Amino acid sequence: MTSSGIMISNQGNNFEDGVAARNEFLRNIMYWLEEIFVFILLFQFSTALVALLLTNPVDLAESSSLARNLWYPGYLMVIFLTLRWFPNVIRMAVFNPLLITCILWCGLSYIWSIQPDVTLRRSIALLMTTLFGLCLAARYDWNELVQRLAFVFLVMALISLFLGIFIPSLGQMQEIHQGAWRGAWLEKNSFGVRMAMGLALMMCAYAMQPKRWWLWIPSGVLCFGLVLLSTSKAALLAALVAICGFLVIRVFRRFPILRIPVMYSVIIGVSVFMFLIIFMPDMMFELIGKERTLTGRTDIWNALAAAIEQKPLLGYGYGTFWQDLNGPSYWVRFSLEWGVPTAHNGWVETWLSAGVVAVILFGILYLATLLLAFGRLYRGGVENYWVILSTVLFFMVSLSESTILQQNDLSWVIFVATSAKLFSFSPAYWRGRPPVPYFQQHNPNG
Repeated sequence: MTSSGIMISNQGNNFEDGVAARNEFLRNIMYWLEEIFVFILLFQFSTALVALLLTNPVDLAESSSLARNLWYPGYLMVIFLTLRWFPNVIRMAVFNPLLITCILWCGLSYIWSIQPDVTLRRSIALLMTTLFGLCLAARYDWNELVQRLAFVFLVMALISLFLGIFIPSLGQMQEIHQGAWRGAWLEKNSFGVRMAMGLALMMCAYAMQPKRWWLWIPSGVLCFGLVLLSTSKAALLAALVAICGFLVIRVFRRFPILRIPVMYSVIIGVSVFMFLIIFMPDMMFELIGKERTLTGRTDIWNALAAAIEQKPLLGYGYGTFWQDLNGPSYWVRFSLEWGVPTAHNGWVETWLSAGVVAVILFGILYLATLLLAFGRLYRGGVENYWVILSTVLFFMVSLSESTILQQNDLSWVIFVATSAKLFSFSPAYWRGRPPVPYFQQHNPNG
């Protein structure tokens, strides 16, 4: 080869190396841009700090308008992530037709909504919230999903700890439930529930990455301590269920010989608990320091029963029932003599929004998700800690908080991501081993 040929060859190699370097640089830029967007969106959907800092007791409408406008940049980031991983997002959606049917039904309620403009706006917000959950399912494997969620919850826990200690006027309740911690949220129960979910995430993150025990074990202790400081009984119960559930799953996985005794113990324990709740409610409520009305929640549900009877099949339209102070919610607030903001129950809220049809649709979706989650005990890997605990905790929280088919809510994002991965039979996760297809048997170890 001549010297000129060698020079041309070297120039060609240098050009190819330059292109490869530029492509690698752009890939790194895109990777970190995605990670930043995901972190921002997870934090935003948690509503941490937003309501606490923007709520104006004198002019709630103004603060609500400002908080609502902050969602538009978030939706643009969701659209970016959706387009970035469009084929995988579509795959997740196709595998979960029940989820898509629930979202479409909420949007369809525009036709009979008492406030069509509100239903349209909030249905779009629900779509964006659901899309973000599908993006998480499409982008990350089980370990990556749990690790990122746990990190965001750790950040929120640290912010709450800082506010509670150094800025108690923000981090602690000042009028009602004075002294109870509310962290980065407006109300102590919301804070407690988030920290209970954070505790579950820290335990699952530790199970998936035991080498990071120095991070996840202290973080779990922090979250549990914050649950106690919130004084929320519902959050404490959720935290205890998470701890007991984690231990039961660990015994079930590590000691196959104890599986049958463990199953019977769980069944008997749940049966005894349900028996006591049904036949000895006063004793059980006194045990946890609650009155029989669950801090007025049963009064709200009783008042809402009359509203549901008026539109039982289709509801009032997604996201509309509480919107108009002079609308159907007026009589609920009038009878209870205080400004009730929500139904404090995801199932009742869904019934009000989109009728019994939506309740049935979501009930089928949840039951299918729960069965797939427990199915991971036999075919799944270390991810079965997360899929079982998160699905059970979602149901528990939905009994006292409006989390089902809820727009701009992190609990719904997490449920969508978990359900979508279960329905798509995402590969099992095993520490230090290649991904294992769901239908490929694997001997559990750890």
